[in-house]
Amino acid sequence: MLCKSKNNKNSKLKKTIIALISFLLAVVVIFEIQAIPFTRKYVKSMSKMYSSRIIAETIDNVQEKTGYTYSDLVLVKYSDNGDVKSITENTINVNKFKSQVTREIQQKLDQKTMYSFDLPLGAFTDVTVLNNFGPNIEINFMLTGSVNCKLKSTFESGGVNQTVHHINLSVSTDIITISPEYTEQNKFVTDYEIAQTVIVGTTPSTFADIVR
Repeated sequence: MLCKSKNNKNSKLKKTIIALISFLLAVVVIFEIQAIPFTRKYVKSMSKMYSSRIIAETIDNVQEKTGYTYSDLVLVKYSDNGDVKSITENTINVNKFKSQVTREIQQKLDQKTMYSFDLPLGAFTDVTVLNNFGPNIEINFMLTGSVNCKLKSTFESGGVNQTVHHINLSVSTDIITISPEYTEQNKFVTDYEIAQTVIVGTTPSTFADIVR
């Protein structure tokens, strides 16, 4: 009788342990299903933020080193009556600026630096009230990829007989994000204004795309 009672208790204990293990496995599986797409979304967002930071810091650094201003990149010639006769780029300086920015960004991407950020465990539930609850989970990822730069020229009205000429550096990056959860490639394109000036006089529309 005692043996039978003991066997029943052992059987119940085994069932309880099996049920607990099954529950924990179910929680882990559900968490993985929920966490993977959630983590991908955040890693993609953070990779864009970090790559944008790399680009912005590099452009600022190159501008500081070269000291280029609008007149170093573009030459505006006026006719005797004050109209714009020609707008031409300083090819040497433009190419030097683009190649230096491209080279320095590429060097940083080639370093394959490891980045990380923390997310509260509650954020993975996708329940708003739980977003800030629970211990922080560290997410690690690495950035690499390639970069391409080009200068773009745009004109806008600046008032009576005035035109604002903007020179923007368009930076296109193919970023490969590598993390334990996944590897993904994304293309980010960002424009940074590097120079501008106000041109007085009539500006022919044929000059609008002179800088490339």
